[in-house]
Amino acid sequence: MIKIHTLGEFDIKKNCESMLTKIGHQSTLILLFKYFLTYEGRRLLPDRIVEDLMEDKDFKEPDNVLRTQISRLRRLFGDDTFYTIDFFNGYYIFKLRDDTTVDYIELEKQIYQGNVIVDIRAEEALDILREALALYKGIYLPEVEYNEWIDPFRNRLDRIYLKGLANYLKLLKKKGLHYEIIEICERAIHVKPYEEFINKYFMEALMEVGQKRYALSHYEYYTSKLYNDLRIAPSQEIKELYKELQSREDTLKGPIDLAMLDKELVLNKYDNGALICELHHFKFLYNWEIRNKHRNPREDIFLGIITLDNIGYTTLTADEIKQSMDTLMDIVYRDLRKNDVLSKWNDSQLVVLLYNISEEDLHLINDRLQKDFEKEIENKNITLNIRFKHI
Repeated sequence: MIKIHTLGEFDIKKNCESMLTKIGHQSTLILLFKYFLTYEGRRLLPDRIVEDLMEDKDFKEPDNVLRTQISRLRRLFGDDTFYTIDFFNGYYIFKLRDDTTVDYIELEKQIYQGNVIVDIRAEEALDILREALALYKGIYLPEVEYNEWIDPFRNRLDRIYLKGLANYLKLLKKKGLHYEIIEICERAIHVKPYEEFINKYFMEALMEVGQKRYALSHYEYYTSKLYNDLRIAPSQEIKELYKELQSREDTLKGPIDLAMLDKELVLNKYDNGALICELHHFKFLYNWEIRNKHRNPREDIFLGIITLDNIGYTTLTADEIKQSMDTLMDIVYRDLRKNDVLSKWNDSQLVVLLYNISEEDLHLINDRLQKDFEKEIENKNITLNIRFKHI
């Protein structure tokens, strides 16, 4: 059985082992494979492929180059080849073998099945949509950038995912499964932070289980993200929800779920190093310190940003960036103190709050982080850029 992963990451696995590691660096052929995979089963004119993939390349005979690349692609996986590329009546047609599955195809099929029966067989729809949504780890082929041919397909998949998610959340709300809504929304917000209905369901569910303060904190996070990133204001519906949040009594409804309470209270899975928290919690702490600076004017607090820099000229893969970030997270967590705070700003940057520390000690921290990172990082083309600012 061959399994192809395209959502959030790209990989091809046979018996749980990646097949990409066996073919080495074949970026041109892999891009061509991704193109054919996107249009699996469709008839593709050579001129269309050349226009989409080779328009910015200076080839004297692009048609011949394409034929050569397709010939190589047919042999790329050797005896493990799981697809065919036929040429018929002037068209190329890419087809997968029957024992090959693709996550985006399964996502489409299952969400369609769930959406069709959502109003007539709710329980069955709930199970189907739950399984389908678990497949969505992020956007389609995120590593393929600046290629216009992928945008319509990627947007279509996003619309399918959001439609299935909307129906799923609607069913959960009808059944009063607020904790499950919170869990699914937390994952969805990570990949779709600006979608209003997701954030609305999330805050409403928090309100229903008595987590009013957490809901208000998320409202501040969400609206600030809209302002800062998109330069837009929240809708009137979200503003009305905020008024309702403010008017609710801050009490828990019904019996306390200790498992949920523990999950809400424990922000960090680690015990000994710096406190690792989600970015919206970090922003809340930062703003709290800014507001209360006049109360502790003698307390030295520094904001730091730690960036992964590539000193070479090769492009880093998503896996290389992820592995480097994991290494950096472990080092920063270990090298900082318990009262320091750490959060992931984006895929290549961390932010930190350092408490009760002098400017002289900042140099020691900088040197220690640089030394440990240089010793433990596998890719020696990656280095750290560390900056601190007094707040």
